[in-house]
Amino acid sequence: MARVKIENLKKYFGKVKALDGIDLEIEDGEFVVLLGPSGCGKTTLLRSISGLEKVTEGKVFFDDQEVTNLPPKDRNISMVFQSYAVWPHMKVADNIGYPLKIKKYPKDEIEKRVKWAAELLNISELLDRYPAQLSGGQRQRVAVARAIVLEPRVLLMDEPLSNLDALLRVKMRSELKKLQERLGVTTIYVTHDQVEAMTMGDRIAVMKDGKLQQFGTASEIYHTPANIFVAGFVGSPQMNFFRMRVSSEGTKYFAVGFGMKIPLKGDPRKDQVVMGIRPEHIYDQASGSTQEVEAEVYFVEKLMSETIVHTNLPEGGRLVVKIPGDVSFQEGQKTKFYIDLDKVHVFDPETEERIKL
Repeated sequence: MARVKIENLKKYFGKVKALDGIDLEIEDGEFVVLLGPSGCGKTTLLRSISGLEKVTEGKVFFDDQEVTNLPPKDRNISMVFQSYAVWPHMKVADNIGYPLKIKKYPKDEIEKRVKWAAELLNISELLDRYPAQLSGGQRQRVAVARAIVLEPRVLLMDEPLSNLDALLRVKMRSELKKLQERLGVTTIYVTHDQVEAMTMGDRIAVMKDGKLQQFGTASEIYHTPANIFVAGFVGSPQMNFFRMRVSSEGTKYFAVGFGMKIPLKGDPRKDQVVMGIRPEHIYDQASGSTQEVEAEVYFVEKLMSETIVHTNLPEGGRLVVKIPGDVSFQEGQKTKFYIDLDKVHVFDPETEERIKL
């Protein structure tokens, strides 16, 4: 197990800045998810931590040991890839034990560790089979078993569930997280799937264009996103954003536009702000501290467990509302919705950073 510290890490491919000054500190035994869209640099960061990628600048530490220029074999790390990467000509037991065989572990020790890893992953009955006789989910379990059999200081996972079908992914999410908790191994997990990130990570590092946008718990990232990108990337459907002018009445301030007049909790010190509100924080009935808004129903997604309503606002605004349960709305119908004022987010339209009020 190890604490992983990354200092001002940069990786350039010619003029492309894949990593542009990443600072990150991951605690011993923590499960950290690197989250972001394709091309944001998350896999490059993982490969730099593993030693598969030579960094342009910066340092990587495992505990107090600098490992920046150490080859992967000397870092005591294990990696699970998107493709299962299991040897087709070897039985499951030989696949799992292969890293131990390379390091010349005694035969009885290899058998003991293979048995231990197979029991943890619930694949003991598959040890005598070949990969061609396994399902995708079983092959991925073999890949994970092979990664943990060495008891690495750091376990690295690069989108390991993306090749699995939806139902199996849900099951494997919980199993991987429980496995990591039992092992207590420091784990860094790459995904573009926000649901995986929110459900599995102790903390989440949201990345964009080679830069770290926010590092925090799922709750922190959902409730207090650092900027417009994080606010829009995390949450489904995406947060509603409206660029609105700021008006004042005495000591009170309002965001005005699109048929709305939203009271603000303080002076934003701006003529304009970007107001954000998540679809699930807009209701079809008034309750508590809410603000009424009238909208025309444009399109309805009936998912039975919830209803997503796309509406048109005055001045060309589009408001998406997420209502729990199976609720009926007619396209073209004018209806009233209620914005939860305690859940409104305010951003600077120029810097796109969160404004604290």
